Amino acid sequence: FGALSDWSMATVTDSTEEGVWSVNVTKMTDRLYFLNSTGGVPQGSAVYGGSGRMLGVVARLSSPDLKPEAALTTRGKVDIRGTAEVHGEDQTPPGWGAHCSSYPLEDHPGILINKKADVGYKGDGSLSGNPEIQEADPPLTDQYFTEFGDLSWDDLVARADIRLAGGNINNTHPDSTADGRCLTGQAHPYNWGNPLNPDAACGDYFPMIYVDGDASIQSGGVGQGILLIEGNADIRGNFIFHGIIIVQGNFETQGTGNHVYGSVLASNATLDLQKLVGSSVLEYSGCAATRAVLFNRALTRVRPIERRSWVDLSSAVSG
Repeated sequence: FGALSDWSMATVTDSTEEGVWSVNVTKMTDRLYFLNSTGGVPQGSAVYGGSGRMLGVVARLSSPDLKPEAALTTRGKVDIRGTAEVHGEDQTPPGWGAHCSSYPLEDHPGILINKKADVGYKGDGSLSGNPEIQEADPPLTDQYFTEFGDLSWDDLVARADIRLAGGNINNTHPDSTADGRCLTGQAHPYNWGNPLNPDAACGDYFPMIYVDGDASIQSGGVGQGILLIEGNADIRGNFIFHGIIIVQGNFETQGTGNHVYGSVLASNATLDLQKLVGSSVLEYSGCAATRAVLFNRALTRVRPIERRSWVDLSSAVSG
């Protein structure tokens, strides 16, 4: 239902031995829904023949506070080398136009860091944003990279759809059956969704992936969702990712063809030098980051609003 446009509706209906039911789901905004539920007993019922009931409820999506503030948020020194690029201007990923129309573009800093002087250039690397570099106020601490509203780093790890040991991770790619069913979860650990075709079988699959250690991701892989890395991240060799990457160590890129739409948060608690090398590109995308959270079932739940969420519509309709 998250794929619905605002004020459009989808209907789910079924029947049981006791009667029939249907639910009309109307998407009011990105996080607000109205559910109109009807239950009825067929005319042939001996006791309640022909009776029915209609209820309406207003529900809101609840999800963690994962709203990246820059294309790259980190501590310590960062070098942009070769022809690497970091851009904070809000981008819609290629082919995602129809899926991002309800997310307004909002430019962000290219890099959010404690000290502007910690960002350096070598070669023809480029950095842009609004502004290019933003000094964090208050300064970034460990908690920034481990506390996300009501959820902690450990909570995110516990909810991960896919768990991998540290080391080389090669050729992540979408995987589906012949009849178009996306193969998801730990049984298919290298299916990280399909960012290149959002209308395909795995286009709305945004897993949360946890890597327990250092991760070297390479060999033309693609993925989308939320990538959690316990150690250091080394991105190389035509890796394309849409969503949010959170790294407890440092974040580095090298080689050609790497492209991240969304945001990267790298704690780098040891304050190592981090290098963005080669022709890697990191671009802020509010749409990619937001969809990574909203489309993950472990993170986002629908709950009735706290006060006056429901109404009995039966009398209103019959009157």
